[in-house]
Amino acid sequence: MKKRILSAGAGLAVLAVVLLFFDTILVNVLAACVCLLALYEIFKAAQLLRFRMLAAVCGVYCVLILFLNTNAIAISFSYLSYLLVVLLFLMLLRNHGTLRVEQVAYSFLMSILLAVSFYCLILLKEQVGPQMGVFYLLMIFGSAWWSDSGAYFTGTFFGKRKLCPLVSPKKTVEGLIGGLITAAVCNVLVALIFQAFCNWVVPWGYIRNAVTVNIPAVLLATPVAALLGVLGDLSASIIKRQSGIKDFGNIMPGHGGAMDRFDSVLFISPFFYFIFNICPLISAI
Repeated sequence: MKKRILSAGAGLAVLAVVLLFFDTILVNVLAACVCLLALYEIFKAAQLLRFRMLAAVCGVYCVLILFLNTNAIAISFSYLSYLLVVLLFLMLLRNHGTLRVEQVAYSFLMSILLAVSFYCLILLKEQVGPQMGVFYLLMIFGSAWWSDSGAYFTGTFFGKRKLCPLVSPKKTVEGLIGGLITAAVCNVLVALIFQAFCNWVVPWGYIRNAVTVNIPAVLLATPVAALLGVLGDLSASIIKRQSGIKDFGNIMPGHGGAMDRFDSVLFISPFFYFIFNICPLISAI
């Protein structure tokens, strides 16, 4: 428990730095670092690091995606993804005696997932500006981390029925329900605090506008996002179980590696980008 609290504190400190410099390219750099670290852990779990060129190509692809011009993302992403497929099949042909098509497919799948998930954070910042981007960032990470915390404590004290015993033995149905409720309540509270803060300090730094938050939309979107976070967590658990490992890494004591900490976020950030395009959760007054 002590290690989890200390690691969570370190994570919050990093988040504070991100929020402070959210209007700079530092966000892209940090996203690229986390993405590369998660990709390294994923390749290590699947014992693919011995294929250095394969790992390098996937890493370069992820980094390039995170620094694309957002005005030309559709064309650039298509071209880069096509190039990635071509290079992966070239490597499969060259190493067909030791490299299997399933491993190439795994590499492509995880590279696409990491690149798209982290780039959605960048897209939100670029398309709505740093002020609104911070709000969506808080909603994305809040949906994952509030849910995780609520599920942990609810499951510890009230958990009886196992959710997926063969995949994640500690997860319970009661924990899932508690996590969804915790995420919804906490995200609404954070949204109200953010709205009040913006309306109080305007203008200050990159906070330029008073805002109004669509609280009912936040309340409806958060449980869906939290469920997607659980899906991401369980998907990562399947990979770990089939790879015969407990954690992807140990960079964060009590939490594991970067992939252990961000697995639940991977399916959430594209969801909130989708929500932003059909029903914005926040608007300037």
